[in-house]
Order: sequence, then C-alpha cells, then structure tokens
Amino acid sequence: MPTYSYRCEKDGDFELIQRMKDHAEGECPTCGSKCKQVLTSAPGLDLEAMARAGMPGAWETVGDRITKRHVDAGQ
Repeated sequence: MPTYSYRCEKDGDFELIQRMKDHAEGECPTCGSKCKQVLTSAPGLDLEAMARAGMPGAWETVGDRITKRHVDAGQ
C-alpha cells in the first residue's frame, strides 16, 4: 500500500500507509481528527515512458539524452 502525507492543524504533518481509495482523508495518530491529504513534493516524471506513449515534447528531451549516450559510447 502507498504512503500518503497529511496535515493536522493541531499536530502538524504526518504520514499514513493507506489503501488508494482511502487517501483523501487520514486520521491524525496524535489527536484522532480527520485531516486532508497534502502534497509535500512534486511527483517525478518518467520522460522515457512518456516518449514511448507519444507525449508531445517528451521525445525531444529523451531523444537528445539517448543520442548523447550513444555518441559518448561511440555507437
């Protein structure tokens, strides 16, 4: 199960391991109040997967990196 971050107005930030269907709210382990989920960092992007899926602009970024890797390896 994934880990989600929550913010309690009284006790601050905490994390819970929950089912995906229950991620919108979490119970504060200190005071027991219902708290909303917060994003503490931006999600990572898999540019290579995006390029394989045909996402606009992704191939330019990934293609340049792959080309450089081949040139550096003498291929």
